[in-house]
Amino acid sequence: MARVSIPAVITRITPNDREGLEELFRRFGNAKRRAHMLKQRGTSKAEIEHLLQKQVGINCRYAKDAYHSIKDLPPHVTFGGKRNQQLRMEDKIGREEYRRRRNSLIISRGDKTRKGNVNARVVEENSKFMLRINAPPENGMSERWIYPEIFIPEKYLKRYGHMLHGKSPYTVVLKRRDDNRGYDVRVIVKVHKEHCLEPKRVMALDMNAGHVDFAVAEKERVIAVGKINYHEVQHTSHDKTNNLLHKTVNKIRNIAEHYNAKVVYGELNTSKFKSNRGANRKVKRIPHHKLGSILKYKYGAKKRSEAYTTKLGKKFSPLVGLDVHKCAASAFALKVLDYEAFKNLRSSSDENLSRGVAPNEDAGSPRRWLSAGSGPTALHQARGLVHDEVLADGGYSEIPGIWGLSFMGSLRTDLPCLRVKIC
Repeated sequence: MARVSIPAVITRITPNDREGLEELFRRFGNAKRRAHMLKQRGTSKAEIEHLLQKQVGINCRYAKDAYHSIKDLPPHVTFGGKRNQQLRMEDKIGREEYRRRRNSLIISRGDKTRKGNVNARVVEENSKFMLRINAPPENGMSERWIYPEIFIPEKYLKRYGHMLHGKSPYTVVLKRRDDNRGYDVRVIVKVHKEHCLEPKRVMALDMNAGHVDFAVAEKERVIAVGKINYHEVQHTSHDKTNNLLHKTVNKIRNIAEHYNAKVVYGELNTSKFKSNRGANRKVKRIPHHKLGSILKYKYGAKKRSEAYTTKLGKKFSPLVGLDVHKCAASAFALKVLDYEAFKNLRSSSDENLSRGVAPNEDAGSPRRWLSAGSGPTALHQARGLVHDEVLADGGYSEIPGIWGLSFMGSLRTDLPCLRVKIC
């Protein structure tokens, strides 16, 4: 089973329902802090849940969810985040705003026997989706329900809408945005892995000072290469750096979703880098860890080893007419997709690499990833076929075999598939 998060947003809510929702935010945040305190004192789980219902005034399901959200937290934790605490200490936000930010999360786990979810259920009325939320009662009422209207993107409804009708359990997470800018909703469902669209392509990233070079490749060829600039992070403050990194990740995500590719990134080891003062400053300020964390959080990117990809990219560069960083990203994609081919290319000499011959093959024998003749003036052939038309420079144009263009052949800059426009 795999978990899929369906994004949504509250688009309309009445003033009375807003008051009930804000009261639920306050009580659930109080329940989390109280549960964490009691757990550190050694109170049992059953007793904590009973005390939360009695002291905070929430039902048993909310009490169980509050305890479940803090059961794995360390002893020392700052609810609301250290950033908000620092803003409060610097008097940049008021006391009420700080309290609101501390109480900005509600979690309601699913129940298979109660039509998907007891306290927060997605219901459809007149082609509109509502979120039925169990809010704290008032004026002697036994229970109270509020119905804010939510919007779910169409592509998620087509793919996972059938799982929101009560036949499967799902978890609902509500998050209030800072400064009263609305409410975000996440509906988390469990699906079988075969139902997930598993991409067959890889978007490999080569992170550098001020820009990220990428290569989108599949098993037999490179689909696209390009560069995303974020050079402002070298000279901006912490807050602006985070905003720029999120914008960069959004661009990466848009490209990956366009090509249906999974994103992989490497881990830079800048601690051993030594050069002149200017180069040291640029390299040390590469926010590779922060960028990788945002990629993993927002898009589920995977971290893989990119060892020796730059060295192989330097060999590719003069052969295909691309800069070293784009070739390094292409080598990274090759390493992820076909490690044996990557090792063969890495162990090939420069002469054999330009001719496309692996060290353990006879002269002129084509390879699957790098067919002979992918260099500018070499004899071009693929799968034993030789072209009849001789080019002006003395070489032969490459003919795709049953596997299509070779890896190096698909990297040529005159191919239409490499013309990527980044907005």
